[in-house]
Amino acid sequence: MTSSRHCARLSTLAFALVTAVSCGCEGMRYVLHVADGQFAVQGGAEPIEEVLASGRLSEDEEVKLRLIVKAREFAAETIGLDAGNSYTEFYDTEDVPLAYNLSAARRDALVAKTWTFPILGQVPYLMFFDEGYLRELEGQLSAEGFDTMTYELDAYSTLGIFEDPVRSPMLRRHVLSLIETIIHELLHNTIWRPNETEFNESLATFVGRSGAVEFLRLELGDDSGWPEAAEDYYADVDAVNAFLLGLYADLEEYYAQPLSSEEKVAGREAVFQAARERFATEVQPRLNYPESFAYPADLPTNNAWVLMYYRYNLDLGVLEEVHQATGRDWSATLAVFRAAAADPGDPFAYLRDWLAEEER
Repeated sequence: MTSSRHCARLSTLAFALVTAVSCGCEGMRYVLHVADGQFAVQGGAEPIEEVLASGRLSEDEEVKLRLIVKAREFAAETIGLDAGNSYTEFYDTEDVPLAYNLSAARRDALVAKTWTFPILGQVPYLMFFDEGYLRELEGQLSAEGFDTMTYELDAYSTLGIFEDPVRSPMLRRHVLSLIETIIHELLHNTIWRPNETEFNESLATFVGRSGAVEFLRLELGDDSGWPEAAEDYYADVDAVNAFLLGLYADLEEYYAQPLSSEEKVAGREAVFQAARERFATEVQPRLNYPESFAYPADLPTNNAWVLMYYRYNLDLGVLEEVHQATGRDWSATLAVFRAAAADPGDPFAYLRDWLAEEER
């Protein structure tokens, strides 16, 4: 074991113990379970250059891993993100799921279940390495009357506390998604506002997307077709997000009615069904890649599902306007985003006020 990895393990343990003490008995169980999973990741990570030299990756995996190395360099040197030693190592899950995400929401309102931890602040999701533990808590939340949403994770950020390796399931992503993910997670290492999940995730979505298109243009060139394909793909993403934000607004209006909780839950299916039909007839046929965006036509009647998409795609247009106002200078743009994160008020309101000042 190298001394740096030993220090990382000690840091993990110290962080876990401090957090567990702050969160009580159930919190202690959860955080120690996360620390145990993180130990396995940190202890099993290998330098990327050794993995590439080993010859054990497929040709496609090797190409993607080399792209990650370049994308990390781009994120650090061109965008100015705090890469630290993240994505300099590789962790092979050996085809076992890396981790899972769980979120929950009231069934009669667009209100997320939240958990509070030191450093992270209040968050509307939990990460699990143990699927059995995940299903146990998922069952408890469902029995308490919450909608729940779970999915498999192939990447997550430790906010720069630890050295995040490339996890092998990430190599299953297509190139655009892979590059976006690397930049997205490194943004979390760079700017994080406790208790503001929508700002944190939407900011990472914007920087990840914009950075991915810029990287592909510089690395592969316009003639490769990738930049154009990326812009077409993200145009589809914007159209789907606009539809989902519309559904969010429809549900807010529906749940605001003077009905009992039971009546709201019983009647909400009509709102979801109308949205499914609208997507299938009005949105999907106009997409550049309709086969890649079939899921909203079968979206579940589930508030946690709606909130998951909402928190990653809020006010992306405002973030783009800021980037344009700085002349698309990443250093200047990140300075504005940092100021918004540091401001005691609403970070999105700060950005709108900043834009109004720029226009004067």
